[in-house]
Formats: sequence, structure tokens, C-alpha cells
Amino acid sequence: MTRTCVAIWEADAASAIAVAREAIALGAECLEFRFDAMPLLPDDLTPFEQLEVRRIATLREREQGGEWEGTNEKKWEFLWRAAKSGFDIDLELGHPLVHRVHLLRPAKVIVSYHDHKKTPQIARIIESLVECAARSDMAKAAFSVRTMHDLAQLVEAAHWFSLSRERYTIIGMGEMGTVTRVLAHRLGSILSYASVSQGKETAPGQLDLETAKWLGKDPLVTGIIGNPLDHTLSPAMHNAAFRAAAVRGIYLKWVTMVDELEDFLDVTEALGIKGFNVTIPHKEPIVPFLDRIDPVAERIGAVNTVVNEDGSLVGRNTDVIGVERTFERYNVDVKGKAALVLGAGGASRSVLSFLIAKGADVDITNRTMGKAESLAKMFGADAVTTRVAEEKQYEVIVNCTPLGMKGFPQEMSISPHVLREGQFVMDTVYNPPVTPLLAEASRKNAVAVNGKDMLIYQALASFEMWTGKAVEYDVMERAFREALP
Repeated sequence: MTRTCVAIWEADAASAIAVAREAIALGAECLEFRFDAMPLLPDDLTPFEQLEVRRIATLREREQGGEWEGTNEKKWEFLWRAAKSGFDIDLELGHPLVHRVHLLRPAKVIVSYHDHKKTPQIARIIESLVECAARSDMAKAAFSVRTMHDLAQLVEAAHWFSLSRERYTIIGMGEMGTVTRVLAHRLGSILSYASVSQGKETAPGQLDLETAKWLGKDPLVTGIIGNPLDHTLSPAMHNAAFRAAAVRGIYLKWVTMVDELEDFLDVTEALGIKGFNVTIPHKEPIVPFLDRIDPVAERIGAVNTVVNEDGSLVGRNTDVIGVERTFERYNVDVKGKAALVLGAGGASRSVLSFLIAKGADVDITNRTMGKAESLAKMFGADAVTTRVAEEKQYEVIVNCTPLGMKGFPQEMSISPHVLREGQFVMDTVYNPPVTPLLAEASRKNAVAVNGKDMLIYQALASFEMWTGKAVEYDVMERAFREALP
């Protein structure tokens, strides 16, 4: 069983003990004291003996991500005293003192390895764990996870090393590796390191203790894949929903390249991730990788939500729900109205599906006309060039391109000449709240609506698919407002 170990980084013994008592009160099952954070090592360790949970003493070297710069003999003298005071000891792989660890008995010894720059190949990860295990009671290896491929490598290495029956902890450092902390038990890790509170992390991607205890030993994990993801507010919304619904779960984000989709799905299968949202540029490319897709997603030809149903990955599309609910919210009846859809990506498919189903007369334009023509044929719309579109009169305009989104060019996808008073102009972009298109539409006295409501309504539907529980719109809307920069 994985135990939660709170890593304590304080400048003196008194502060460290005070934080330790706070951590124990919050449910810490183990404490790691980073003594390398202390400019002066404590001479008296007896006060630590009153802490009635497992204690680990660490004096991490700089090259392993710590602050210790003293001599080897001073380090040994301190660790020996710590062992005699009831601490278990963490010592770095390759350190000259490793050959003396048998002298620290009966203290348990962790031999650890940290790579703060990269995640190596599977063989090297396993080799590091083997080397640590050969010299210790528990091997610990932590690697900087920068890509989805890195994460997949780490998860697979953990699987193969678990067959050795050795005791170990394996960690992916950084945001991409957070799932290795949340689902540490599924990786076979003995310990899951946490901070006592937010802002007290001793390693990137570390959870705070309150969150770790809230999630428990086997939480429901969801998230989002795409690239880029800097703009997404989905984690804030879904994590607020988990709390409101009293579901022990978390929503993470995983930057994933197109050539890493298989890596991500391997991780999903290995760790039992319950589901995930799909955004640019994966809504269409992911379809062939799924076990099946529901009729709505099949009709649209794009997936924005995947549900893991007992190992079978099912693609769904809640974007169309988001579009429909947004139009309902603003009392816009599109039947018989001329509508223009800008863009031919995954979001445009959901918008087209809704508009056509509700009886609108729809044109679609795109920088690449071949894509517009293909979608027009699929949904029963008309493909037009931007030049033709600018000569027509539309009552509804929906932007489905990323233009105006944070991280993308702050431009309009159509000339301002197409905008006029009384139109309903919707931008599927929600960050920033006012895109160049919406700013111009407002100046023309059109009804200008960003993608916030579409985002929230599709998220509510996804959340219910993963958890079986519904939450109120206001829960996610409040989280959205608080998270918006």
C-alpha cells in the first residue's frame, strides 16, 4: 500500500518540527526531513523522536537537486546520528558513502536517484532502479517528465521493474508527471511525496497534503490532451466540480503531440485513467485509436470526450451539447436563418451539426477550401470563399478557428465588413474573453458571445459521463471566472 510522505523543507529544527506536527494532524503517514535546507545541522535530534510516524532524514547533494555542500565525513556523521535517533536514511545513488549503508542498521535505507533534466529510455530507468535496489531497503528514482513520450516510458519501466518484487518508488517530476503521484499505487510505488501545503513543494509537480488526502488511495483521474494547453481553464472547472459532487477525483492536463497519441493511450490503459477531454489538434486524429465512438461523435466525425468503460475507450462529443445549450441560453432560434461558420476543424463540425439539425441555411469558409468543401458535403452546407462570404448577409456567425485564442495570432478570421447590427456572433474561443472578432462585433452592435458557455456546458456533460453525477452550471462558471487571468 502506498503511504503519503510529507517532504519538509525548513531552515531550522524547531520550524521543521512545527511543520511536522501540522502534517501529522492533517494525516501524514510519513515525514521526510530535508536537512540540506538547514544552514546549520541540528546537534540534538531527540526532539524529532517524539514524532510518532516514520521519519526519513535526507541530506541531498546539489547535483541531485539539494543544497548540501559539506564534506562526505560531515554528511556521514550526521546521517549516522540520525539513524541512531530513529530516522530512516535517504542516500544518493553513486555517493561514496553508499558502501557504508550497512553500518546504519537497523535504520532502513533508501537509495535514490534524481534526474532533473530528462527521462531516459526504459532500459536506463530500470537500470537506475536496479542499482538503487541492490544497495537499499527501497529504491527511489525520480525523473523530469517533459513530454507524453517521457511519461509513457516511465510508466512502462515501472511495470517491468514491478516484476522484480523489489520495494521502490518511481516519480515523474513536473506537471506532466503529476499523475505518477496521484496514482502512485498503480505504479507500485511505496511512497507518494507531498508538501505540507501549497507553496511548500520540494519538487515540481508535488501535490499538497490536503489534496493528497482528499484524493485518497484510488481517485478517479481525468484530464485533457492537446497542444497548446496554456490557455485551458478546464482543470479549474472540473476540479471544482469534483469537490462540489463529493467525488474523489482530479482533472489534469497533458500536452500531447499528434505522434504521441498512442503513448497517451498506453498510459491511460496502464493507469486506468477514467476519461479525458480532447482539444486542438486531436479531435479528429484520435478517432482511429478508439475502441468505438457513439453515434453523435460518428456523425460529427470528431471527438472531444473519451470515456474509459472497463478498459474500452469510447469516443463521444459534448461540444455539440455546448453549442446547443449556448444558443438556448441566448434565445437564438436559427431555423431558416443564414449562418456562417468560420473554420473547418473539430469545433466547426459540432457547430455545423447543430445549425443544420436546427434548420439554418449554413455557409462554411476556411483558409483551405478543400477542407471546407469536404465538411460542407458531409453536413449539407455550402462552402464559400471568404470573398463571397463578405458579400453576403448573415444573421449568425460562429468562429471555430483558433485565431484570437491566447497563444495564437490576435487576428480576425473574416473581414469586419461581414459584421453588422443585430447579428448573433459567437466565438468558440474563451481565453481571452474578448477576441478581435468579438470586439469588432460589439462595435457594430451585434450580440457578441465568447466560448465560455459552450465550454461550461460541454464540460458539465463530460463530467457526468465520467462520474455519473451532475453538478450545477454555477459551480463551473464560478471556477471559470476565478481562474481566468
